[in-house]
Amino acid sequence: MTTNEFILFGSTHILTLFLIFSISIGFSIYARGIYDEVKFSVFEKSLGYLLILNELLKPFYLNYFSPEDYNWTNTIPLHACHFSSYATGLFLLTRNQKFFDFAYFWGLGGGTMALFTPDIEFTFPDLDFITLFSGHGLLFFALLFIAVAIKQNITFDSYKNAIKFSLYILPVVYLINVIVGGEPGFEANLWYLMKAPAGDSLMNFFPNPPLHIIPLFPIVMLVFYILYLPYKVKNN
Repeated sequence: MTTNEFILFGSTHILTLFLIFSISIGFSIYARGIYDEVKFSVFEKSLGYLLILNELLKPFYLNYFSPEDYNWTNTIPLHACHFSSYATGLFLLTRNQKFFDFAYFWGLGGGTMALFTPDIEFTFPDLDFITLFSGHGLLFFALLFIAVAIKQNITFDSYKNAIKFSLYILPVVYLINVIVGGEPGFEANLWYLMKAPAGDSLMNFFPNPPLHIIPLFPIVMLVFYILYLPYKVKNN
């Protein structure tokens, strides 16, 4: 099956974004009106397990269906969006606020950016297209459900927790990249700390990795703060 080159904000991209956002927003608003923790318990746990298992299983089917593009070295499920999916799933299973603190900021901040500027070369029905938009779309759906239907709160401490966790884990992820390495074309590149993504993104305007972290992190802090503002207004 032949696939065409992915076009940023082309018709397929826009249609996919429309489906993800309309389904997520529509369902969250509907669920908000009828929400009951007991009635939604099975749904929430199923969604939580699905978020986690989808990311853990992804390396296996990527390597199986596309061995020419993937190896275990470049499919380690520890990207920021993987962490966001794990944290979102764990929140749905445990209701621990700290999981949502990380998931909300990284999932909506980084995950939404991945939807708008995906790191893929080909459009639907390419495997990369399907896995990226299904995974990030599911994450967006779950986070919106938590924020709108469950009405989970975010505080300034949540904002600080997300920043601190990011700073703690950043050097660990970089070290994993260095240790794992990988043959040319299959290098570990978690959090894009080794090289910029293939597609167009904000990183086009920054120094080459890992020096891009210096100008990028203040922008991340600003984006996180903007995401916190609606809760600041509500809580005040």
